[in-house]
Formats: sequence, C-alpha cells, structure tokens
Amino acid sequence: MAHYLIGICGGIGSGKSVVSRLLRLMGHEVYDCDAGARRLMETDAVIKSRIRDEISADVTDGVAPPDRRLLASIVFSDEKMRQTLNSIVHCEVRKDVARHGDGCGVMFVEAAILAESGLAEMCDAIWHVEAPLGSREQRVRHRDGCSREAFVSRTESQRREAELLKRYGWKTVGIINDGVRPLLQQIGTLLDGLPQS
Repeated sequence: MAHYLIGICGGIGSGKSVVSRLLRLMGHEVYDCDAGARRLMETDAVIKSRIRDEISADVTDGVAPPDRRLLASIVFSDEKMRQTLNSIVHCEVRKDVARHGDGCGVMFVEAAILAESGLAEMCDAIWHVEAPLGSREQRVRHRDGCSREAFVSRTESQRREAELLKRYGWKTVGIINDGVRPLLQQIGTLLDGLPQS
C-alpha cells in the first residue's frame, strides 16, 4: 500500500483523466481503475471463476476471458447482476491498488466510482474534479458522439456516487476545471501541501 493514497474523482466529463495525465507527466504514479478492472477481468482467475459461478457460465468458463458484450448485456438489463459484478471486480481492484502502491510514497488512483467501489475508504485524501455542467456535456458529446439524452442518463446514473462521496467531505478538495482557472497551478498547490514521504 502506498504511504499516501489520493483518489481522483468527478462526474463524467469533469476532466479526471486530464488531471491524471498531468500528474503522470509530472512523474507521479497514477492507477487507472477502468484500465485495471479491464486487465483483471481478462487475467484474474478469481474474477473469472466468480463471474462464471455468480453471473453466467455462458460469459466465461472460468478460464477464458469473459465475453464482454454478453456480460454487458446481462448486467445492464439486471440491476442485481450489475451489483454482483461490481462487488466481484471492486474487491479485486482494491487488492490490486494496494499491491500496486507497495513502495510508493504518494500514489494517485483515478476512479469514476471512488466511493461505491470502496476505494474512498482507502484514500488519505480525495481530489474531486469539478466543471460546469454545460462544459461537461460539450466534452462528452464531442468525445463519445453521444446524444444529449445519453449524457443526461449517464449523469443521472452517477447521482448515487455523488451522494456517497459526501461522507468523505472532510478529506476532499476540489479542482475546478472550467477553462478559466489553470489546472497546473491548482495541482501544483495541492502537491506542495502533501506530506513529504
């Protein structure tokens, strides 16, 4: 486990990935939860076995990587199955974050659902990236080519996460990504305030 773990979170289109990219360019270790979860689902025997046993043997035989399209069709049409998959994957991601951080002084972890995944509990501090809703919509629609309705739906689906994050307000600071306040300057100020490893 890293000596000091910082979570990077924020709603869709807020600019979490931009902050993570800047931190990497500055030489910091950043664990990307989306990439980590994808890698673990392809390679981790525990995850594959649990998906077979708890979701469907049609998705994986416990050895081969899961059929991602079939898995998505199951979990997006059944909330109970979505929660089951999340509990399987989040557990292993938390372990992977702890392993990944071994020997690190400060490590960052970027996650869309930092609180729901249980990672917020592990973090010593949380950087919440914020941006005006209009800017977020513009970024997401440009990036993903989605409709306004799809953006609104994805924003609504993150409401639970926003509520859960409130309980960590005491260790959360905001980074404003509004195109006016310089991101690098805000990140630099926050880095200057970190404990020295």
